[in-house]
Amino acid sequence: MAFITDRPLSAREFLDECLAFKKAHPVQSRFFSVFLEGKLTPEQLRLWAKDMYHYIQPAIPALTAWLAHAPTIIERDTARLVATNLAGEMGFLREADHRDLYLKFLAGLGIDEAEARDHLPLPSTIGAASAIGYFCRASFEEGLGAFGLGVELQVPGRPNGAEVIVKALRHYDIPRDAMEFYFVHVEAEEEHGGNAEAALEPFTRTREQQALVRRAFQWTVLAHQGMQAGFDAYLG
Repeated sequence: MAFITDRPLSAREFLDECLAFKKAHPVQSRFFSVFLEGKLTPEQLRLWAKDMYHYIQPAIPALTAWLAHAPTIIERDTARLVATNLAGEMGFLREADHRDLYLKFLAGLGIDEAEARDHLPLPSTIGAASAIGYFCRASFEEGLGAFGLGVELQVPGRPNGAEVIVKALRHYDIPRDAMEFYFVHVEAEEEHGGNAEAALEPFTRTREQQALVRRAFQWTVLAHQGMQAGFDAYLG
């Protein structure tokens, strides 16, 4: 698909384009195959968890920056959808702040925050986290493409990311309450994806808007595909 199309697509056409792109770029990672088989060493699992700390911790500042771009002078419904996602992430709805839940997960692996903070993540992890931060700070449309669709949009018939990770983690000796971070994301990802789809229509009406959303979405999907493949480096 061209960066800018000859005519603006309908919201349904644009969403179908995004879904097709996500389907065409699935996770391809030897690391996750080993992870799902329960065959990672404790050290490999710890390295992955510390990498993910550096992906998860910047998410709330990125989401906050995206919300700040919402054009509330025109309409407020879209901002409410993004704010609902943000409130859930920060612990103002049903569960604790998701950053704190992730620290609880790390503690279940014997990792404190100082150790996670000192860990130098893989370039691919840095790239995925940086892509989200860049686009969420650029414009509302680009934040929608990166966070709203690139991260949150669920492909029908494909297990969501948190569901796959929960399945993998059950092979390892991790206390159940330490895995709450992933349990709440299994429940939340479908809702968050629905919020992103609802926000799509008002901000993809012109070719130019669609180009901004498209580029941010595609780059984010590719960055995340690269992050997952990058974990292969921890297999040795």
